[in-house]
Amino acid sequence: MEFLVLASGFVKQPERERVILEAVIEAAEEIGADRIVKRRGNVYSTGVYITDGKTKSLLYNDWDKDWDRKKIYENIMASIRFSPVLSQRYSDNLVISYNRID
Repeated sequence: MEFLVLASGFVKQPERERVILEAVIEAAEEIGADRIVKRRGNVYSTGVYITDGKTKSLLYNDWDKDWDRKKIYENIMASIRFSPVLSQRYSDNLVISYNRID
């Protein structure tokens, strides 16, 4: 399992991409993802996907958002926890922690 961060090839936003990648790294550590891949594509905003090589599920899209790392991380984890398909698929690796210290 891996995270795919698909960044815009049209709009360069290095600071936003850094914040998003920090959140993705934290989420990957939490669920035990094997790797994180970052690519540029024909998209207008950065999106975060999780893939197992066969299927790809959108977890977060940064369109018109200015969220900090913590809020992005919480959104990614909520997308995994509350998706019937994703939560069951990754339940062995998923540890729910409500008392995180930042």
